[in-house]
Amino acid sequence: MRNILTIAAREIRGSFVTPLAYVVMAGFLLLSGFFFFTLLQQFNAVLLQAAMMPDLHPSLNEWVVTPYFQTLQIVLIFLLPVMTMRSLAEEKSSGTYELLATSPISTVELVFGKFAGAAVVVAIMLGLSFVFPGTLIAVADPEAAPIYVGFFGLLLFAWAFTALGVAVSSFTKSQAVAGIVGLVLFLLFFVIDAPAAKAGEGVAEVLRYLAPSAQCEMFMKGVISSTSLVYFLSLIALGLFMSVRVLEAQRWR
Repeated sequence: MRNILTIAAREIRGSFVTPLAYVVMAGFLLLSGFFFFTLLQQFNAVLLQAAMMPDLHPSLNEWVVTPYFQTLQIVLIFLLPVMTMRSLAEEKSSGTYELLATSPISTVELVFGKFAGAAVVVAIMLGLSFVFPGTLIAVADPEAAPIYVGFFGLLLFAWAFTALGVAVSSFTKSQAVAGIVGLVLFLLFFVIDAPAAKAGEGVAEVLRYLAPSAQCEMFMKGVISSTSLVYFLSLIALGLFMSVRVLEAQRWR
């Protein structure tokens, strides 16, 4: 455990030594704020309509919070490859991976440490973006449970793709290749349920289950689904397992 924490701390420090983490976080917060206030502006327009239509009861959660979290999923799809592409590819390109491979640190400890460090940086970034829905809880009267649970689901979503990004980074020594492949892989996962409407019932169910956006829906309703928990934890485990197997194969070669 000490080795994992040491590698994780080194990964976190390395992220904030270079400007990359600051640029990605600043861009993420800028986009988060833009989409949040755009959605809030639309909600205010709906409130004006509701004043003239007594049957219309707009909800902050329905009009602002849920679309906000859904939009952040799309933003993360594009930013997470940038944050994870350096995790293992940089070690290989700089020549430090050979030192790590011959050190007493095991491959499992290396992979878990790299993932833990990246996961903490991602959690910090998402935590900063929570200031916007958190402001709603402080000054308005939304349903708080869907906000907290929805944020938890978004965090699981981000960590699952972080693990996959680390796995992609383990295949190559080029950060650019890792970033591009990671982006393509994430986009494929995100739209995997697109053919479900024209597929058979059994295939459609499988495609919908594999879609991370569909798994986040229950969280955004304030419900912690065991099925969704298993799905995201399985993606994390898959990414870490692939990373370990790839590095073990490269170490033996």
